[in-house]
Amino acid sequence: MKKFLLSSVSGICLLISTARSVNGQLASNHVKPSGRFIVLNRSEPENLVAGRVSPSVIRSFLKTYKDVSDEKWIEVREGFVAMFNYNEMDYQVAYDKKGNLLRTIRSFNEGKMPLDIRHIVKSSYYDYEINRVHEVETPLKPVAYMIQLVGKKELINLCICDGEMKELQKFNRSK
Repeated sequence: MKKFLLSSVSGICLLISTARSVNGQLASNHVKPSGRFIVLNRSEPENLVAGRVSPSVIRSFLKTYKDVSDEKWIEVREGFVAMFNYNEMDYQVAYDKKGNLLRTIRSFNEGKMPLDIRHIVKSSYYDYEINRVHEVETPLKPVAYMIQLVGKKELINLCICDGEMKELQKFNRSK
């Protein structure tokens, strides 16, 4: 079970880094999206968005996120990912092609962190700054927190799931 959870969390980390880098690249005027991603904005003509993103996906999205209007859609192999900012958090919400929720990733700073999770981190890594938190929610699985720590000499990536903390990566900072 722990191996499965760790491999799932590692896969989600890969998704986060891929989606964030794609989003950053697409924000640049000089970089065009590769053929693997199709980015759709709700600001585009309605028939283009509706023609690419299935109605069941849009219905599922609007059921949960009624107040969001500036999301960007990315078409991926398994379905679609909506990316947007809501309540000072960055969201990535993934659906399969039938509109079933696959996962929700919320990214935020230390100030938005649940206090119990912050306490777990700070009790062991009190000299480190919490740079970024990714809360990964997948149906029928416990919520996992991927936490990026910055120390004077090291950068550390942690995972907290079911109250258990694991160090995933540790890097020495360059001088």
